[in-house]
Amino acid sequence: MLEAAPAPELPSAEYSRRPFELTPELALGLPSCADGSIDNQRCAGISAGLGAGGTLLWRPTPYFAFGGAFNVLRFGFHPAERSGSSESRASGHFVGALGRVYFFERGLVEPYLELGLGSGSIETRAGEAGEAYEEGASGIAFRSGGGLEFYLSRHVRLGPAFVWTTFHVSRVRRCGGGRCTDLDEGNYGHGTGFTSFAVRLSIVLGPGL
Repeated sequence: MLEAAPAPELPSAEYSRRPFELTPELALGLPSCADGSIDNQRCAGISAGLGAGGTLLWRPTPYFAFGGAFNVLRFGFHPAERSGSSESRASGHFVGALGRVYFFERGLVEPYLELGLGSGSIETRAGEAGEAYEEGASGIAFRSGGGLEFYLSRHVRLGPAFVWTTFHVSRVRRCGGGRCTDLDEGNYGHGTGFTSFAVRLSIVLGPGL
């Protein structure tokens, strides 16, 4: 009697890189602030918060990709009781262009570094004497960071990332009572950027590179 032929060996998964990447993320953000010489309550009460973001990239080669990215974060904001502020909240954002450098042409692990340039802001809102006032610092934003993702399948990766975002603040503005006023950034505390720790899920599409 002839024995049954052994099952053919399946080819090993090479996890080839692909030209399109869509990456949603969840993040923990830590804001940074510049103290003011006259008023610092909008900096003193701000703390870490949660947010989300996304990246869309075109990857023409296994080692380089470029596209766009955004982040929106909701920070904790609890001004001192003596300030008389109520119903307070704070937020930050980044939106801009992004370039990314990768290190491996194929394989299960995908480490990378990235640089971004765009616009960013940190805004606070609080009720003062029965009126809601918003203060925001905004300007050109520079972003740098990196991540390490692992392939769950040929089209899905998951992993942590670290990103540092800083603003070249060009305007500090306070709005309330039907009017807006530009503030001296040296006199009033204001946000200058944020650091975020994220979990990213990358969906990679297209033919293997």
